Amino acid sequence: MKIKLLILMCMITVDILHAQTDTTLTPQTDSMLVPPTNNVRSIGQNKFAVFGNAEAVYHTTKGVSEFTDVNFKPIFLWKISDKLFAEAEIEIETGDGAPDLGLEYANMCYMVNPYLILHAGRFLPKFGAYRGRMGEAFINRFATDPTGFGDGGIGAMNETGIGAEGALPIGDIKLLYDFYISNGPQLLTDPENAGQFEYEAYTTNNKHTAVGGRVGILPLSNGNLEIGYSMLNKSKTGDAGTPYENTGLNMQAIDLNYFHTIPGIKSTIRLIGELKYQKVDNVSYYKEDSTKYSFNNKATAYYTCLAIRPSLADDKFVRNLELAGRYSFFNRPTDAPWGGDNISQFELALDYWLKWNCVVKLSLIKQKSNPEEFFAQFVFGF
Repeated sequence: MKIKLLILMCMITVDILHAQTDTTLTPQTDSMLVPPTNNVRSIGQNKFAVFGNAEAVYHTTKGVSEFTDVNFKPIFLWKISDKLFAEAEIEIETGDGAPDLGLEYANMCYMVNPYLILHAGRFLPKFGAYRGRMGEAFINRFATDPTGFGDGGIGAMNETGIGAEGALPIGDIKLLYDFYISNGPQLLTDPENAGQFEYEAYTTNNKHTAVGGRVGILPLSNGNLEIGYSMLNKSKTGDAGTPYENTGLNMQAIDLNYFHTIPGIKSTIRLIGELKYQKVDNVSYYKEDSTKYSFNNKATAYYTCLAIRPSLADDKFVRNLELAGRYSFFNRPTDAPWGGDNISQFELALDYWLKWNCVVKLSLIKQKSNPEEFFAQFVFGF
């Protein structure tokens, strides 16, 4: 079924590309002919582009040496008019041993004015700055996610709903905002995942929605520093009609992104960090043997990353190198079936940038009570 769906998608993409490139070139400009001045837009005149990236990962640790994830993530962008836009990403992953095809997002946007965009659909999360932004393979300096920021961590990979985003200049200061209403997290109550959440469901499990958003400020005139605050609240996360329906969830996050070029050492430094907090209302769950229990369902995760790149060096090979170190920490609920001891992790990476969106990463991970892990990741953006 997945293979048939993939073939169908490819056929549709080819048809779109054919329709939207059926234009005439003028000899004077060697560019696409401007549409007629009668303002009648015919089928096939939408502006269309494809971006994205491909990834391949090699992983080795004690007793294991393998090529693992090979991912392909095309991003489709349409400009329907000066105010109407659409974006979508299809993600093909092989991390579970077989191709897995999924819709990462499909978002429709309406530009009200230069300071406000309204959007609806399935979109990248606006909670924190890592997921959907700093965590993208061609931006992330490492081959893995910080502990607590990937699968099984805090926060969604994407959301389904409506939102408003934009930016406001206040003198030399820039204010960014992004607010949304979405289906939000759904509480899991099975014995293995009790108290955890399904963050990426396509449909809701009750009549209530989540309200969230992020506000960022760029206080410096050169835009080198950004500080953000995020929140998400959903008063009812459980399945409708169950004792868990009224279980509430509150999440907050702060993030920082700073970069600066230092001519004295011919290098650019970048400091990135984020802290996320999650609190769930107290309820009772059941183990596999029907034993009733409860736990304090609070979780915290944070990471800090420092990277240095000799971007002003005379030698081209040296200019494209980057050294980065990252520390991350995940404080999990002790008595949760998916919780336990806290996790602390240190990762060191040496990257070589073939292009601004193409990079080769070599990463070494150290985690308490675990053997060292080595990753090599190849990311080609297009």
